[in-house]
Amino acid sequence: MKKTFTNLDKAIAFVSKRGNRLDRMRLRCALDRSFTPAEAEEVLSSYQFHDGSWDYQSPEERSDRIGSLGGTVHCLRWLREFGLGGRKQMDRTLEFLLSIQSSDGSFYETEARLIHSPQTWLQKETLIDRFFFTAAVPMRLLSLGCWKHAMIGPAIEWLEQHLMDWNVITGTWYNLWVLLCLYQEGFGLRAESYQRSYTIALEWLPSLEAQPLTWLLDALLGAGFEPAEPLVTEGMGRLQALQNQDGVWLDPFYSTVETTVTALRLLHVYKPALGHV
Repeated sequence: MKKTFTNLDKAIAFVSKRGNRLDRMRLRCALDRSFTPAEAEEVLSSYQFHDGSWDYQSPEERSDRIGSLGGTVHCLRWLREFGLGGRKQMDRTLEFLLSIQSSDGSFYETEARLIHSPQTWLQKETLIDRFFFTAAVPMRLLSLGCWKHAMIGPAIEWLEQHLMDWNVITGTWYNLWVLLCLYQEGFGLRAESYQRSYTIALEWLPSLEAQPLTWLLDALLGAGFEPAEPLVTEGMGRLQALQNQDGVWLDPFYSTVETTVTALRLLHVYKPALGHV
């Protein structure tokens, strides 16, 4: 029997009670409750540093923070959610990204971040994570309407040199979805490589837990994937299955509140996809 979302009120109440200022602002946005761009900018301001970089957490959540490429890629989706792509916070972000782009066009986590907070999950001896960072930057910029920024062309050129290395592409689940999003925007993969990536992504969907699944669906949304896309409908079906009896989407390794907020937003925007599940 098909599971339906019966505990959305509980999910909303959970975020309202347990969420921080950003979580509650994102909830307002997800539910189409009114807010002003100035309100959203003010809430986001504590996540961005003077050099334009971002951290996943605010000073209230963690005092010992440093801006990073990973944090910036993550936080750019909030600018998209709030419709702030053309405002000052975005301009400062672009300056930071341009300042850390390698001469060959690629991107990797900053040395300052790696010294301050070593990222044990990164595989520096391979191209897997450099591939992700290099693809994720233009993916985020394109989703925000920055089609012609100077850093996009060199990044795409670097990626094109490695598009046939399937050990790199399939080294992580997130390399697949950034490529799918770039293709949707008119960059990167040939059609046959796109289809192969799409097929593998569909095969991996049933094993994705709530946090990576919501990030995947959010990226697809930013790239303009329609509700009838099989990757969206299958993903939304998986999202249904992962909601627990308390109405939330649990995340043992990241933030249950943020994952639940993102799930609520996806349900609101991708509601037509549920009819295909």
